[in-house]
Formats: sequence, C-alpha cells, structure tokens
Amino acid sequence: MRLAKARQAQADTNRIERKAFREHARVENAVAAYTRELCSLLDERGFTQGVQLSRIPEGGESVLIVQLSDLHFNERVELPSNRYDFTVAAQRLAKLAQRVKQLGKSYGARKVVVACLGDFLNSDRRLDELLSNSTNRSKATLLAADILRAFLLDLREQFQVEVYGITGNESRVNKELGWSDELATDSYDLMIYEILKRGFAGTDGIAFCGFRANELLFEVMGRTFLCLHGHQIGANVQKSVQEIAGKYAAQGITVDYTLFGHLHASAIGDYHARNASLVGSNAYSEAGLNFCSKAAQNVHIVTGAKGTGAIDGVKVDLQDVTGIEPYPFAAEWEAYCPKSERKLHTPSVVYQVVV
Repeated sequence: MRLAKARQAQADTNRIERKAFREHARVENAVAAYTRELCSLLDERGFTQGVQLSRIPEGGESVLIVQLSDLHFNERVELPSNRYDFTVAAQRLAKLAQRVKQLGKSYGARKVVVACLGDFLNSDRRLDELLSNSTNRSKATLLAADILRAFLLDLREQFQVEVYGITGNESRVNKELGWSDELATDSYDLMIYEILKRGFAGTDGIAFCGFRANELLFEVMGRTFLCLHGHQIGANVQKSVQEIAGKYAAQGITVDYTLFGHLHASAIGDYHARNASLVGSNAYSEAGLNFCSKAAQNVHIVTGAKGTGAIDGVKVDLQDVTGIEPYPFAAEWEAYCPKSERKLHTPSVVYQVVV
C-alpha cells in the first residue's frame, strides 16, 4: 500500500509538471507560428515602393489632430442598419482622409497629428484559438496595417504627418487586463503600430513619435494633449478626466485637452473629446444593449498660440460611404472574427446519461 501511494504521488507530480510544460509550450508555439506567418507576409509587400511623395508643406496657421480609435478591423457586421468589414473600413478611412484634407485647406494646416487610441483589432484571448488561427490572426494584422498605410499616405499628399499610439483594452493578447507596461503592451495595437513604424522608416514627412501602454502626452502649438483609451474613465466623465489631469498637475504638467474613445459614441466637450468607432452598431450593441451608434471619428483644429488661439473639435460622420472608393488592400488576406454576435448566446452544458 505504501509503495502504491508513493507511485501515485510521483505520477501526480509528473502530471502537474507535464501540464505546466504543456501550457508553456502552447504559448511558445503559438507566438512562433504567429511571428513566422507575420514575417512571411511582411516580406511580400513594401510600404513606399513606387510611391511619389509630395513636397512637405511649409508654414501654415494650424495643426490638425486626427483622433483614431476603436477601428476593430476584423469585426464583421451584417445588420439592416449597418454593415462592416475590411472593405467598409477602407471606405470609411478614405472618407475621413477627404474630410481632413478639406479642413486642412479651410484652416491652412501644414501638419496632421494622428493619435491612435487603441482597439484596432478584436482578439480571441484563448491560447488554443491563437494557435489554431495564427495564420488568420496575422493576416488580419497585416490587413489593418495595409489599410492604415494607405490612409497615412493619403494624408501625406497634403500634410506632414506625425503618429502617436497607445493600447486599447480589446486588442490585448492576454485574457487579463493589465496596467503595467509589460502586460498592457502585449497587444495587437502595438504590433500594428510597430509594423507601420518599420514600414515607413526613413520616409520623408511621416514620423512615428511615440507609443505608450495606457497614457501618452504630446504637444501641439503650445498645448499639451493627453491620450487615453477610455476604459479608465468612470461614469462621471468630466470628474474622471479632471482627476487624471490632476495627477499630471501634481507633476507640474498642465493638460490642456484629453482624447479618448472606448464607448463608441461621440462626445466633444470643453476639455475632452470622446471618439466613436469606425464600426458603428453591431449585433451585440443593438440587440443585447438596445444601444445604437454611428461610425464616426473626431478631428481637432489647433490654431494660434496658447492663450490666444483655439481648439475646435469636429465629429466626422462616416456611416454612409456611398460613392467612396475604398483603399486598395490585399483582399486575399481577409479573415473575420464576428465575436459581437457570439455575446448574445448564453453557453449551456448538455449532460448525456448512457446506460
């Protein structure tokens, strides 16, 4: 009996050790497969090959800030009130670039700052799905980078472009929501940003100026802007924004304006602006939450010196893209993750008794 118990204890120890190794090996294999596929697809396409860049504009009386968030590229929506896929995303970003160019001409802008506020992808946060879908996930990442590449080149035709970025909550790889830099940057948002940064490296007039995990500051014409994703904003938006700004005030930094997204609904205030999404309504928001929204993104016009100028915010309605030509992208890379509809179904376990 003592010998049998000793063997059982040893078997249990081996089982635990094998399970720990198996979980670690799955993560390593998933990341390796993802990276190999991503690298092979990156080698197939260049970013500025055959592109004639225009001359960088000089002077200018204002700077535009494009608030870009909640793009959710790999989400698919098929509703009577809304449709969304990669093609629609490419159309809506093309429409946004048109509006930015119109505003630039009206205000005499010479530069555009693109503030990437996260949630550029939906992600499955399960190791088995990451492993089995490594090809599709990397293709979705490349599609997002491909469409954003076209968007930035479109803006570059008229402006000097600067890009900043932070992570969102939906694009994280891990199941847990993290706040440390190491955990929060384990995100597809950072992956897309770094692909674009590497692809545009050395390109005249397009600069990638910084990426942070949760919060980022940048300065435009003497004003300090704070970038958040928005999942750290409470129900009382004004109070939450001022509390976060107060944290920086204690460090001697005055935040003039706060940019965030997350809730997929536009709201432009005196000291902050919340972005909508590029998606608009989906099955979960309409049927599960009884909440309708429209596809939109914000653009801000910064004019004059601090104290004498202004920050004008504009919501650009992107819902209707009739007649808009989408940016070209590699359609063979399309891969969808229609997770919004899955939220409407409650999982159940069926027990079968066999006699």
